[in-house]
Amino acid sequence: KKRNIFISAVLVMALAILPACDIIEECGTCELITEYDDDRPTEYGTPLPFCGDDLKDKEDALPVTINGVTTYWNCY
Repeated sequence: KKRNIFISAVLVMALAILPACDIIEECGTCELITEYDDDRPTEYGTPLPFCGDDLKDKEDALPVTINGVTTYWNCY
């Protein structure tokens, strides 16, 4: 009986420690990049983790240009 409780406790702890995102779906890190037409330097956003459909949406997003400022996602 104690052995079953111990095994259950270890299983629950293992499930809590393992990141579910990495097991079930593909994950990656994406950063938002902003490029300017003038002499301003390119800006890089904070890299953020995305998984599954969110990652696919970022990878498939087209660059957007408004008033000479182009933004797009770079995923790796």
